[in-house]
Amino acid sequence: MPEVMRAHSLTASTLLGDTKVPVPPLMFMKGEGEELVAISYLGSDLCGHVGIVHGGMLATMLDEGLARCCFAALPGKVGVTARLEIDFRKVCKSEGFVVLKARTEKVEGRKAWVRGRVEVLPMAEGEEWARDRGGSPFEEKGEVLVEAKGLFVEPRWAKVRDL
Repeated sequence: MPEVMRAHSLTASTLLGDTKVPVPPLMFMKGEGEELVAISYLGSDLCGHVGIVHGGMLATMLDEGLARCCFAALPGKVGVTARLEIDFRKVCKSEGFVVLKARTEKVEGRKAWVRGRVEVLPMAEGEEWARDRGGSPFEEKGEVLVEAKGLFVEPRWAKVRDL
C-alpha cells in the first residue's frame, strides 16, 4: 500500500500499535484465492470490555480476511463487501494470538462467496509461558470464537482502474 494511503487506512494504520495489533498478521495463502490462514496478536487496547476484544474488531478482521482470501480468484483481483454475516460464538480474550481461516466456496464472474472463522491459537504441549500471565486465550485449544460468511463483488470500475 502506498505510504500516502496508509495513513488513512483503518487496518494498515489506525489499528496498528504496541497495545493494539503490534505487527501485521502472518498470512498464508493457498492457490489463486482458494484459502487463507492468518495469525494475529490482539492487544489490550482493542477491547470493548476489559480483557475482551471488541466484536467490531473481530468483524473487521473477518471482513478483511475473507475479502483477501477471494481477491485472487476475481477477474480484476479486487472486490468490495456486498454482504457479511457474522455469528459470535465465544468471547475473545485480549493479549493473545488468534487464527483466522477462510475458504472461497464459489466464484461466478465478479462475485465470490467466502466462509471463515476466528479461533484460538492452540498452545503446543509444554508451552507454559502463557499461563504464567494469570490466564490466557490459549486455555481452550482451537475453539471457534467467531464464524462468518460473505459475498464479495468486483466493482465494474476495477476493469478500468489501471488505465
